[in-house]
Amino acid sequence: MPQASGRVYAMTRAKAAGSGNLIIGHCLIVGKACCVLYDSGATHSFVSDACVKKLSLLVCELQCELVVSTPASGLVRTSSLCARCPVEVEGRRYKVNLICLPLQELEVILGMDCLFANRILIDCREKRLLFPNSKEPELLSS
Repeated sequence: MPQASGRVYAMTRAKAAGSGNLIIGHCLIVGKACCVLYDSGATHSFVSDACVKKLSLLVCELQCELVVSTPASGLVRTSSLCARCPVEVEGRRYKVNLICLPLQELEVILGMDCLFANRILIDCREKRLLFPNSKEPELLSS
């Protein structure tokens, strides 16, 4: 089976909370509240195996095996995906491909694939998300 690679920086809520540039919040998946980490350092978006089971999400197999580099578990291999999973963030609805991983304490990680595709910005200083329909951030230059 062919391989692809990915990266995620935080696998636990405690690690994420201790980082200055990550935002933890809640999102809705199939109408149920889930703990989500918005992680600009993650290449893909992920869902915990426990959350998949709890919400009875449909899982399909990837065309290749994804090897994800994690701080807690080193390299983790997976080929399971929840394709076009309905995710609601602050009243906005998205269809997100969530790769299944053995996350601890976190249920969902929304990474650069989702943030980039939906033009969602992370305001690290204010610990909030900026959406394309909200007031555009001002570009400051010297």
